Amino acid sequence: MTQIIETSTLVPSLVGVGKIDFGLLSAGNLRRTVRNLPSIVQWNGTQYLVGHHVEQYTTPTERMDFLRLADGPEARALTYATLASLMPDGKPLTASIEIGFPVEVMMDRTLATQILRDLRSWLSGINRFTVDKKEYQVTIENIQAVAQPAGAFFAWGMNNQGIWARAANDLNVMVGICDIGFNTLDIFTVSGGEIVGKFTGGDTAGIRRAAEALIRAVKEKYDVSLSRQVADRYLRDEKPILSCYQGNMDILPLVNQSLDTASAAIGDFIETLLDNGKQFRYLLFTGGGAEMIRSSLLRRYPHGQVLPNPVKANALGLARYGRRIFKTAQTVIGLDPGFGGFKAVCLRSE
Repeated sequence: MTQIIETSTLVPSLVGVGKIDFGLLSAGNLRRTVRNLPSIVQWNGTQYLVGHHVEQYTTPTERMDFLRLADGPEARALTYATLASLMPDGKPLTASIEIGFPVEVMMDRTLATQILRDLRSWLSGINRFTVDKKEYQVTIENIQAVAQPAGAFFAWGMNNQGIWARAANDLNVMVGICDIGFNTLDIFTVSGGEIVGKFTGGDTAGIRRAAEALIRAVKEKYDVSLSRQVADRYLRDEKPILSCYQGNMDILPLVNQSLDTASAAIGDFIETLLDNGKQFRYLLFTGGGAEMIRSSLLRRYPHGQVLPNPVKANALGLARYGRRIFKTAQTVIGLDPGFGGFKAVCLRSE
């Protein structure tokens, strides 16, 4: 049997215009750790800072509209940074991509077609770019799209060969998938290989609601302004400490309050569409938000399950489905271009 090599990556969805070279400007030789730098992505004379630590050097672009999935240099910079992180050897890569779009996008035929057309216009074919002064060449042969939570369904049901690996009867029962991302909340239901429209829908009510609640709380209590991405990091920290003029302040109570507020809103949306969820043989939760409010979700739906590594579950399933439909491709990439981070899984046959 062909061996499948799996690699994965996550690049925070932070993009900005700025520089990291300040000439001879220095704070002295007191630094005790390695300098934290964002990635520098360049193509056709264009340069962007991408990923971790961007906010230390410039104000990141924080687009929340759906067209941002394929429109503009921010999407291109994030995609190139993501592809580069899947290519540690830097050798030219030829691949096919299965990309996930939010349910709201896929339900709007005109919008989904436009976004996919825009994406193909610059990503199909040969792409040459540099990341941190290292040159890369990626040739994209095929690009197809499905709903992001469909990726979680494929991750749950398929193996890395793109073959259904669960009991055959699990294809016939009703399976609900709740994908809680940074900016989106998607519910996707399948039964017998068909979408169950009654229990499928989406909303822009993801975990960024908690980030925005924390932004307001920190501003009110400490008069400090946070970006959405910085607030999101505090939400994920076990010991969130805000360093400000008052000292190093423990903001865990504010974090918990913000997560509780968002969790209630997310739970109410899910309950409106799914009721108690007991009509499902399987109820799956995925996405970074599902991990953050796991305990709350499972209190409401004790028969549900949070998928392993829920942050990357969509990307893994997209890659597995890609292996199924791109039958002659040696390398398939599942790409989940989230508003909080670009997640990707590469499956390469050898």
